[in-house]
Amino acid sequence: MKCKSKKNNTSNFKYYFMEVWNSDRKLILCFIIYTVITSILPFLGIFTPKLLVKEYLGLKRTETFMYILGAFILLSATGYYVSSYLNAIKINKLLKIKQGLCVKIQEKCMKMDFKFTEDRDVLTEYHNADYAVGSSERGFTAVYTKVFNLLGRILAFGGYIAIVLTLSPWVLLYLLANVLVVYKLTVLARKYEYSRLDEKTDNRRKQEYIYKAMSDFAYGKDIRIYKIQKWLVEKFVRFTNKNVIISKEIANKHLKVSLVDAFLLLIREGIIYAYLIYRVIVVKDMSIDNFIMYFTTIAGFAVWMQSIMNDIAFIKEHNMYVSNYLHFMSLGDDSNGKSYEEVPMQGSYEIEFKNVAFKYPNSDRYIYKNLSLKIREGQRLAIVGVNGAGKTTFVKLLCRLYEPTEGEILLNGINIQKFNKEEYYKLFSPVFQDIKMFAFSISENVALTSKEKIDRKKVVESIDRADVLEKVNSLEKGIDTSLLKFLDSEGIELSGGENQKLALARALYKNGGIVVLDEPTAALDAISEYKTYMRFNDFVGDKTAIYVSHRLASTRFCDVIAFFENGEVKEYGTHEELLEKNGRYREMFDIQARYYREDVAKEEA
Repeated sequence: MKCKSKKNNTSNFKYYFMEVWNSDRKLILCFIIYTVITSILPFLGIFTPKLLVKEYLGLKRTETFMYILGAFILLSATGYYVSSYLNAIKINKLLKIKQGLCVKIQEKCMKMDFKFTEDRDVLTEYHNADYAVGSSERGFTAVYTKVFNLLGRILAFGGYIAIVLTLSPWVLLYLLANVLVVYKLTVLARKYEYSRLDEKTDNRRKQEYIYKAMSDFAYGKDIRIYKIQKWLVEKFVRFTNKNVIISKEIANKHLKVSLVDAFLLLIREGIIYAYLIYRVIVVKDMSIDNFIMYFTTIAGFAVWMQSIMNDIAFIKEHNMYVSNYLHFMSLGDDSNGKSYEEVPMQGSYEIEFKNVAFKYPNSDRYIYKNLSLKIREGQRLAIVGVNGAGKTTFVKLLCRLYEPTEGEILLNGINIQKFNKEEYYKLFSPVFQDIKMFAFSISENVALTSKEKIDRKKVVESIDRADVLEKVNSLEKGIDTSLLKFLDSEGIELSGGENQKLALARALYKNGGIVVLDEPTAALDAISEYKTYMRFNDFVGDKTAIYVSHRLASTRFCDVIAFFENGEVKEYGTHEELLEKNGRYREMFDIQARYYREDVAKEEA
């Protein structure tokens, strides 16, 4: 998928300049000095041999001869030293800018609309954007370098042109025509390379996923028990081979350009050098020192101009990669300048789904077509149903991870799209079914903030209420114990149930006005699940709460139950009311009854 809204070259170069200007203005001065020096150095190699030969064939003054040679050595050494020094500074400063651009991509990934994170095309766009900043040899940093190299080459090239013009305008035109042919072919080859980028990126993304899966210990048990090592390797090799084929086809395009260039070089050099020899030997209107000057100039002219053409082609190609980056960074940026209504941060909340229809991006299948449901202030709503009924999608819409395709969702009578998302998110204390722990300390995982901002007492209270304090207290470092081993070799791995309890503690710590539990106890046994819900029921108090589950342990203490099936609310009412209806809820409850029969008997006793 190619980017739909490419930035043009002018806006891209403006972005380059502003990025450098805002990051390190000294880099611009560094580039300017470097450009001037590199544009002067080639002419030392052109004029010094001419002066030496002229002196040798003329007055033959040893002292003058040594002055010329000494000046050449001194100026060359100084120039190369200063340019090398500036180049080292430039590399370090560009590395800092590159790191800043990489951080911006990651920040974008964390802040962009959630819908983009599940969009395959956007994942490809992300990898394309990352490609533009992931190496100093391409994208942003490469363009920075090439632009200033190009300016130096153009300055020097003006001198080359002036010298060749003194020889013959026709020679100049002939050289330009040869190089322009190669330039045109080079541009076509680079455009072809860019046209295969999405295909390569898609294969590389799949290849990286398989590669990580093969070395990810989380997959270790399945890989060994099911003996899928060969299967994974075959998949990895298949995606790798696809990219090898693409790379080979791209290399063939560049090889053809190189062959044409070599052929034209042979003809070009042969004709022009023959012309110089003709002027010296036959016409005898050119001195030996001028012959050497022109010979050296012609040798450098084509190489220098070819370098300019290559730099221009490189910049044009990599400017497209930079456009990928800028396009990715602009995704979802449609909220700038908008005014929002103030999100109510205190009190109770009433939520209403009003004629909501929804389908996921790049899909024609509707999850909901006309969903209407009201959750009253302080009400505990249980959403139940079999897998695929649309329960988790309901939570995603409520939390504004997605927007409805049609209809609206109201909070206290106001369409939630009128609120700033960042402010709206503050209302929720959610626990999602796909629980993720970070490779930080337990306290950081619960508070989700920097260490100096953590309320340690509140962390302990939250862990206690989530029924995992005993486990945490058994650890040598307590709430300062690191989870996972990615950042700390002494980090620990908690069980699935313990991770879910920590996720519950995280929600307790945040203490949002709306509680959302999306299948949070799937890894717990029935007794632990029941205890957890009872503890959370105490925490909820008069808050509005939504419990999502395909298990029915949560339903009996809720005020009302919505039974979802095929994206519709098939049954709605209290636990007792739905049992009396003898519908799908009763059927599901009876199937699970053996797990909860003991609790039911206690309740009826």
